[in-house]
Amino acid sequence: MRRVLLGLVAVTTIAASALAQDYPSRPIRMLQGFAPGGNADAIARLLTDEMAKGLNQTITVEAKPGAGGNLASAEVAKAAPDGYTMMVFTTGHVVSAAMYKQLPFDPINDFAYITTVSELPFLIVVNPAKSPYKTFAELVAAAKAKAGSLTVGTAGVGTGQHLATEMLASMIGTKVVHVPHRGDTGAITVLLSGDIDCIVAPMPALQGHLSAGTLKALAVTSAKPWPGIDGVLPVATVVPGYEMIAWTGVATTKGTPKPVVDKLNDELRRVIAIPAVAAKLREYGGEPASSTPEEVTEKVKTYIARFNKVIDDAGIPRN
Repeated sequence: MRRVLLGLVAVTTIAASALAQDYPSRPIRMLQGFAPGGNADAIARLLTDEMAKGLNQTITVEAKPGAGGNLASAEVAKAAPDGYTMMVFTTGHVVSAAMYKQLPFDPINDFAYITTVSELPFLIVVNPAKSPYKTFAELVAAAKAKAGSLTVGTAGVGTGQHLATEMLASMIGTKVVHVPHRGDTGAITVLLSGDIDCIVAPMPALQGHLSAGTLKALAVTSAKPWPGIDGVLPVATVVPGYEMIAWTGVATTKGTPKPVVDKLNDELRRVIAIPAVAAKLREYGGEPASSTPEEVTEKVKTYIARFNKVIDDAGIPRN
């Protein structure tokens, strides 16, 4: 019996290796869960343009907008496990895993995660013409001095920006007033009017206002100073241990043979390392950051656990 089992394992291994050698033998689909023309769409097209050359196969990008990216995730989860259906996913994928009581897929076990693509911190920003806070330490001190007095705007309830806010409040031992808006633009507009104290938002949404001096970044949510955001210290310099990073990655369907996943990982890491691709990723606001399949899988698990704790601690209602 042992010989039979070993023989079956050997046959399976040989078959999987042969599949990887033949892969891809037909066009590949790359899904993304947001509107065409957005950041996820731009990243998907940037990657697939180069992957198509390296794999010598057509790769089409398909937008499946809706439910914070969950429609695309659901389709990939149910696809054939052969590596011909992939997706670019964002931090929204792990936020949904924590925010929703029930999803039509298992956010960990229904996917074969291939690599991270880019990472992006948030900025904590004030209106310098109307804010009394000149430094992040001053803002934190005010939040501690009177719980529930500091108003913080974000792109909406359950967004990465919201969770970054609640995690900060929890770590400094106070409460803040979360003021959700419909996207980063709405939060920026209200901050410019002076109706809230600060906002948490990503660099791409803020760039024009920061350059013009109409907004000022007091801190960045990365653990270390972030490339391209000069002179802005990390939150962790005032709140040790704090870190919140948004990121993008690529995944396919669970059960896809490991040699195929490894081949896709090799190809994506090659593409991300191309100087022109890395430069574009920086234009889109992120820092290139590829990984092994094991590393991105662990990242997904870690962030889901982190967001579950933030939601529980803050008492945020789950959908």
